[in-house]
Amino acid sequence: MAVIKIALYQKNLHKRFTLDEIIKVQQSKAQFLLLPEGFPHLFQSVSPIDGAKHEKEYQDHLLEISEKFSGVILGGSHYRKNENGKLVSALPIVQSLVLVDFYEKKTPSTTIDVGVASGSTESIFIMGGLRFGLLLGDDLNNDSIWSEFQKENIEIIFHLDATNPNKSYEEDLSFYESIAKEKNIHLVRVCGPSEGKPARSLYASPSGINWKVGKLEEDKEVFKTLSVNVMRSYLL
Repeated sequence: MAVIKIALYQKNLHKRFTLDEIIKVQQSKAQFLLLPEGFPHLFQSVSPIDGAKHEKEYQDHLLEISEKFSGVILGGSHYRKNENGKLVSALPIVQSLVLVDFYEKKTPSTTIDVGVASGSTESIFIMGGLRFGLLLGDDLNNDSIWSEFQKENIEIIFHLDATNPNKSYEEDLSFYESIAKEKNIHLVRVCGPSEGKPARSLYASPSGINWKVGKLEEDKEVFKTLSVNVMRSYLL
């Protein structure tokens, strides 16, 4: 068994990290930093294709964090055109001032990701000594990705998400708890408050909900460092 330290930041999508916040992340000495889907949305773009024009500014902000934090940054998401010229919602993966890779959202939202294509990258990565799965937004409901996770015996999954305001706080907890128990996985979810939408970051394991943002914190920025015990995913 190994203990993985995972920092998640329930960060407002439109607010940059301050130097003090970056130092707080650095002092956590975590191996991973998870940021919510849509962070850093520092520009009020009118459409995904317009948002893609700011790709470099988004990535530069993640590299600012990486100057102090040496772990793996799973850096929210932004729109970009991939190597095939397709407009995708991409999750940048940064470590040691290097943009290492992207995970591309496989299940674009029909209402938010207008004109965005389904991504074609792998959903399983090995970084920071850990083999893990990634989900972005509606990918949580993609059966083909879950089949891949099951086939590859993935134990820990990071879900960078935006909260569905049509679900109650209790419904969200129950839903994630049932997934973690049914699939026998560790599922870490991070969301970000934005324009009145709630954020419900949490950590669910086969034993239930290990940590959750309180009801009174749904509209607040929250920083949390988790210690997750994994059995079979850690590579020595």
